[in-house]
Amino acid sequence: MLSDERRRQIADFLKTRRMRRQPEELGLPRGRRRRTPGLRREEVATVAGVSAEWYTWLEQARDVRPSVRVLTRIAEALRLEPHETRHLLTLGGYAVPSSGSDLSRPVSVSLRLQRLIDQMDFGPAWVFGERWDILAWNHAASVIHGDLAGLQGIERNALYQLFLGDRMRSILVDWDKHGRQCVAKLRATYASRVDDPWFNELVTLLRTRSEQFERWWNENDIEVFQEGVKHYEHPDAGRLVFDYSVLEVLDERMAPLRLIAYVPAPGTGTREKMEQLLREVGEGLLPVLEGEG
Repeated sequence: MLSDERRRQIADFLKTRRMRRQPEELGLPRGRRRRTPGLRREEVATVAGVSAEWYTWLEQARDVRPSVRVLTRIAEALRLEPHETRHLLTLGGYAVPSSGSDLSRPVSVSLRLQRLIDQMDFGPAWVFGERWDILAWNHAASVIHGDLAGLQGIERNALYQLFLGDRMRSILVDWDKHGRQCVAKLRATYASRVDDPWFNELVTLLRTRSEQFERWWNENDIEVFQEGVKHYEHPDAGRLVFDYSVLEVLDERMAPLRLIAYVPAPGTGTREKMEQLLREVGEGLLPVLEGEG
């Protein structure tokens, strides 16, 4: 049986995707009486080969349990992207990780992994847990996030800092763009953790205290982790530009971890600025900027 929350998540996701499609995309006539954007429920049902009444129940979060085959047909009818189809199947309980590990318990990072990121002299690096809690970091990370060691509990969470702290808003260029992408990435992970109180602690906090997070969360966009470029306007060094990669890691207890590695972008002077900043911090000429909750 699907929980009430999973049914609501499926309903919300299908409604947002249905409203983004036009009848012409499905080879259907538009007609003259269409007053709302997107597809009608009965149009999706017809293309997916299910009854209009049953599909309406699905979008109303009623107690129905769609099969893998039916969800796949609905995904095809809505012209979902592959990662969106995976997300829908995961919400339906068909792609939940089988490890069975309790991710709410504390997760430790191995000494080898810590030494690895410590070797990245001028590239900030962090290790995230599945909920984006920051579990480990190197010295260069203090240039971006400030004094992570001084943060407690959920405050040492990348999304908490992004939406509820002041620091990232002040230094991250194109904050809105990156914030929206991060919400879409969290959405992709959330599909397998809908009923997890530990995961929902963060989601509820962000939805309650951040209007931007709540708005983007309700858009139901999905995005997978990827490589990219980030620009920061540092208060002492000016513009810093990094290429970044996100790598999946398995620690010795098989907990899912992500290593986020920044590399100074060539031709931007970022490496030289990082070298200067870290030297001044080491010599006590610059304090490690405090993280903000």
